[in-house]
Amino acid sequence: MGEEQVSIPCVFMRGGTSKALYFHERDVPPAGPDRDRLLKRVMGTPDVLQIDGMGGSRLVTSKVAIVQRSARDDVDIDYTFAQIDVARDGIGYDANCGNISSAVAPFAIDEGLVEAVEPVTTVCIHNTNTGKLLVSKVQVKNGKARVHGDCVIPGVPDTGAEILMDYAGTVGAKTGRLLPTGQAVETVTLEDGRLIEVSLCDVANPCVFVDAASLGMSGSELPDAITSNRALIETLGEIQSKMGERIGLYSDWREVHLPGLPLAVIVAPPVNQLRGRQWAAARGRGHGPDGASRVLRQVP
Repeated sequence: MGEEQVSIPCVFMRGGTSKALYFHERDVPPAGPDRDRLLKRVMGTPDVLQIDGMGGSRLVTSKVAIVQRSARDDVDIDYTFAQIDVARDGIGYDANCGNISSAVAPFAIDEGLVEAVEPVTTVCIHNTNTGKLLVSKVQVKNGKARVHGDCVIPGVPDTGAEILMDYAGTVGAKTGRLLPTGQAVETVTLEDGRLIEVSLCDVANPCVFVDAASLGMSGSELPDAITSNRALIETLGEIQSKMGERIGLYSDWREVHLPGLPLAVIVAPPVNQLRGRQWAAARGRGHGPDGASRVLRQVP
């Protein structure tokens, strides 16, 4: 209609250690170029600062969730995740995001897409990116998802209401197997001759797990120390690309630029170094006796 300003309802919400814009499916264009242009424009991409949009100049703050009531009898909600690039003019739908998934059920409850049941509402979520099911248990009070609570997770200040996420239904999301290579531990030979032991698992997303010590890291490095280490980033990229080729995601690892999958996960023994009280508390509350992960939700 030639209008310069168009209003689109959305919710700006944190899930875990990421933030996203949450849209109703009905309020955005169908999947395709028009939707992509809209989502990139909303975030302010491409721009390293995303100054003309809602993005926060980092990948963890440049995410979108598109949600609707599911037509399936065995599912409550359909949810599509979009990762918007920051400096590059790109958008990806090839994987899910665990952090953003944790806020899908609270959004659905607050928006009336599922019935709010106190004290806990269970929501079955179909992730359209992977075709897999997630189950979320959300604390509810007065018909809304609770915000206040005593749950603590590393990387998020203060406390919040606990959300339990069951990812058992996401095994083999991309490859169809928990261990896509059939091996629990295997060795990647780098071009400089180093041998790095890794584990590749496919739960929600394919992830390659690497011991921090094998990369010369302590595991307590903060993001800036990692992203500014060009040699480390190149090593991780080589590991990701080679493991991606090994499981059939790429035909030639040498042709992969900034591999998105498998995700790289650096692991190390715990240390009391980050955020003092909250880090210590997180070690006590991060996982319950049932092994279920706990994720915070908060509306910024």
